[in-house]
Amino acid sequence: MEDNIIVAIEIGSSKVTGVAGHKLPDGGIQVLALAQEPSSSFIRKGAIFNADKATQCINNIISKLQKTLKRRIYKVYLGLGGKGIHTVKNTVTKELDTQTGITHELIDSLLDINRTTAMTDKEILDVVPQEYKVGTQFETNPIGVLTDHIEGRFVNIVARPQLSENMRHCFQTVDIVAQPISALALADVLLTDTERRSGCVLLDMGAGTTTVAIFKSNILRQLTVLPLGGENLTKDIMTQFSIEENEAEKLKIKHAVAYTPVEEIAKTAAEEIELEDERTIKAGLLNEIVEARTEEILRNVSHQIKKSGYTANQLLGGIIVTGGASFLNGLDKAIREFTGFEKLRIARNIQVNVRMPQNQEGRMKDGQLFTVLALLDKGTVNCCSDDLNQPAATASLFGPGDENAHVPSGPSPAELARLKAQQEAQQKEAERLKAEEEARRLEEERIKQEKEAEKERRRAKRSQRWNKFTGWINNMLNDDDNER
Repeated sequence: MEDNIIVAIEIGSSKVTGVAGHKLPDGGIQVLALAQEPSSSFIRKGAIFNADKATQCINNIISKLQKTLKRRIYKVYLGLGGKGIHTVKNTVTKELDTQTGITHELIDSLLDINRTTAMTDKEILDVVPQEYKVGTQFETNPIGVLTDHIEGRFVNIVARPQLSENMRHCFQTVDIVAQPISALALADVLLTDTERRSGCVLLDMGAGTTTVAIFKSNILRQLTVLPLGGENLTKDIMTQFSIEENEAEKLKIKHAVAYTPVEEIAKTAAEEIELEDERTIKAGLLNEIVEARTEEILRNVSHQIKKSGYTANQLLGGIIVTGGASFLNGLDKAIREFTGFEKLRIARNIQVNVRMPQNQEGRMKDGQLFTVLALLDKGTVNCCSDDLNQPAATASLFGPGDENAHVPSGPSPAELARLKAQQEAQQKEAERLKAEEEARRLEEERIKQEKEAEKERRRAKRSQRWNKFTGWINNMLNDDDNER
């Protein structure tokens, strides 16, 4: 129904995106409003480190959407992402007094036990049941099977508590309800049934992070968010050539190549590229920088695939690539080289019919809206009031709330104390992230210096060999002259 408007927000490393729309009778999506704001000043590797700036950005997004819709937004569907999100396997066993038919209640009790599993400095965001061992058999749906022993195997998607706490703080401030859905919404609109069934790797290469999700037999088997992405390549280019970020990004997109076969290196090595300040750089050096970082990212991806226990022969659907960094020239060759997978699909469309507002049809081409549209596609609850001036309902970020409740007049003392504690925790987290970033920068600088020293050593060695060679030639010529 057209009045049932769903609102979704994705918090990414380079931008925050909000979209509002409704479902069409044919299963498609009609986008009614779209808003974006840059996020690099408060997001690092997909996680919030400055809550005040994040809150202001979300306020701006909501205001822009409301202005277009002419309605009050009081709920959103929020995508959870960011570094540190990964899966942890867990097994729950239950002994029964007699042979008993397995019921939904029994399965729910196993899930409840799994969710209460103690995990140090980790919060369970979602649970994906893998299979249930009943006797000696494994079942994905054991309802009705007789047994006196059942073993549930689960994959828990976990992250540091600060990830959701920071988001909770930002969204409570703007008086909206954020109902989380699966962080794997993107997979539901990108992967085909065949790919999920036969096994595949979904590789989402964003600005600050790279997400590796492995599926087999229609079930998520492993998920990892790596703290590496397209912005690492951009920063490497900035550092090497002493240029601004915008120019480095243009160089990466227009000229850089992620992988060059050995037989083609000589063709491009000597090509020159002119910078904005009229300096020239060698295309070969640019590619060398980009290839080195791309290799690092993809070797990490390959390591995660190996950790899952699956091989390319078992994941017949291959690797499906999406995200802003997937547009890098030569990325397909690099993925095949460093992961060993031959079957590869770079996703340029989602499997949902999307109708964009007039004059915005081109926004679908770069794939940057895929995740937020996937979140909208998963939505079922109306997120807007009929009147822009109608007060919003409030509820907990991760729990149900009274949709008819009104915004309280102000925070209680307990709420103020809780918010203060959250701000202190956020400050500590920001300081920790800053220290990590500084340590990473120093390590990169050390590695760079070592590489330069190694290059210099090789140059000196080549020069020494050349001097010996030329000396030998000169001696031969002198001997010939003497003989004459």
